[in-house]
Amino acid sequence: MSNLYSYFTQVTFLLFIIVNHLVEIYLTRRQLETYKNHALTPPPEFSTFITDSEHQKAIQYSSAKLRMGQFHLIYDAALIFYWFPMRGAEKLYHALSLDGMHREVFFLIIFSLIQFAFSLPWSIFSTFHLEEKFGFNKSTPKLFIIDRLKGLLLGGCIGIPLLYAILFLFQSLGDWWWLASFTLVTIFQFFIVWIYPTVIAPLFNKFHPLEGEELKHGIENLVKNAGFNAKEVFVMDASRRSSHGNAYFTGFGKNKRVVFFDTLLKQLQTPEILAILAHELGHMKLKHIPKSMAASLILSFIGFWLMGKLTHQEWFFNGHFIRNVSPGILLLLFTQALPLYTFWFSPIGTWISRKREFEADAYAARETNPQHLIQGLLKLYQQNASPVVTDKIYSGFYNSHPPALERIKKLESFKS
Repeated sequence: MSNLYSYFTQVTFLLFIIVNHLVEIYLTRRQLETYKNHALTPPPEFSTFITDSEHQKAIQYSSAKLRMGQFHLIYDAALIFYWFPMRGAEKLYHALSLDGMHREVFFLIIFSLIQFAFSLPWSIFSTFHLEEKFGFNKSTPKLFIIDRLKGLLLGGCIGIPLLYAILFLFQSLGDWWWLASFTLVTIFQFFIVWIYPTVIAPLFNKFHPLEGEELKHGIENLVKNAGFNAKEVFVMDASRRSSHGNAYFTGFGKNKRVVFFDTLLKQLQTPEILAILAHELGHMKLKHIPKSMAASLILSFIGFWLMGKLTHQEWFFNGHFIRNVSPGILLLLFTQALPLYTFWFSPIGTWISRKREFEADAYAARETNPQHLIQGLLKLYQQNASPVVTDKIYSGFYNSHPPALERIKKLESFKS
């Protein structure tokens, strides 16, 4: 029976690798076709704000990214085939002469470093060719290298002790290791989210309070209504790396922050800044981050529970083309193979994310003039060369924010 389970799992796994990547390529081609059909002029609703040349640049830029993405999808599929059906992961595991926990940890470390090396050419091409070609890249080779080295060092300092702790629980607690590991990882994740704004993010960027007498009064009113603190509104030096603009909400408790990219502020008028701030405060006021964390906790619990059930099931390991049963390989399978099975649930996450964006927009429309938010969003589309057209099916899988036309029309309905 175990061999039968292994066989069906192998067939299912191979089908998911092939079908998922073919579907992703199909979705990409749908989006490219949409861009091609709207390549010259923006939709009439945007024609008074977005010029033909700006729209054409956005189409060309996004099309170039998608075309690169198609090759990346094929590259990723080849890597998955190497690691699993071609037994690359198994060969790597056997190549290590270490024993016990050290073998499991170093197996995962070396795997991660190899994956990092394989992804590096794509990052270099994207940054110094594609982004450079369209005038967005502001990073230098030195800064690029420093960022990657910092990321590797930080990942090692955080990830290696956590791996050792999980493997210790695995060896010590028997069948209940998964519950203790889930508890440990949950506490760890909350800790990382809490320290990210004040400890981790400053390792890569500089932050300073959003200042300006003209803004001060408007900010104080907004943050007071949202139960926030004006000292928690910051500007980040994003212009060191890119000319793209954005804003985001992060952290919780005393470490929560609203962060504006300095590139964004250069393009916006004071009322538009306040409207976008109101949108970000809306996410906080409506408790979107706690809700996301709660959903993540539930999914994490299910994942660890499944790992607990599959810990010693040889058919599961054999079904993913690895003939070794070990905790390190189990963790690898759940981080590398699981996304293939959850891909088809992507539209659910996208729908929830969009719903929350609409809710934050509605909050901002109540707290400020919706026209100012519309103008701010349109400037974001301009600055980031984001097309205002999209394929509905592609968007449903990948775009966490609503399509431009839907979003603007919804905001228009709030006008008195």
